[in-house]
Amino acid sequence: MVSNQILMDKLRLDFFDIMGYLIPGSAVLMAIWITADPGIARLQDLYGFLNKITANVILAGFVVAYTIGFTMHFAGSYIFYKMHPKLIKKRVAVTENLPNYWALIREYGDKHLPILDRWQALKALAANMAAFCLIAIFLCCFKWWKQGCWEWLSLIPVFIVLFFAYSNRAKVFAEYLDKDSLAVFDSLKLSEKLPPKA
Repeated sequence: MVSNQILMDKLRLDFFDIMGYLIPGSAVLMAIWITADPGIARLQDLYGFLNKITANVILAGFVVAYTIGFTMHFAGSYIFYKMHPKLIKKRVAVTENLPNYWALIREYGDKHLPILDRWQALKALAANMAAFCLIAIFLCCFKWWKQGCWEWLSLIPVFIVLFFAYSNRAKVFAEYLDKDSLAVFDSLKLSEKLPPKA
């Protein structure tokens, strides 16, 4: 128990780590565990499954969940920008030099970074949860095929609805991020500090 406490004290996660990686990664890890557990044949068996989750189990899955979430972020971002390609065009309309755009905001707009980081983390959470919904649909089909219980297929419409809901929220948070970052960029007159075009 002491070693667990020492480990938790050494781990320092920021808001983005928790929202963007840990929560979606935990959702995927739990879904995989449910799918792989032959003792969970029906939805009602989930109650017994939840009782098996102890503090030690949570701690053991912590790093795995974070790693899964970190990896899934690539899929979440890919799906998000495939569904909302106009957002990239809006950003390029501001400047084609987006790395310098964000570098200047980080350098001169430190007071504004907490809210920009929050929009970024919430957008990552929503985009990655949308990716999780696609994974969950596949796992529901696999669980039905392995267990032969039609209840798992009844979850698919729920995950489809959630996929579009999360995708829409990710778009909203991305628009908030773009709007607020542009306001910071304009109010601090950072366009004057951009390097000249080659």
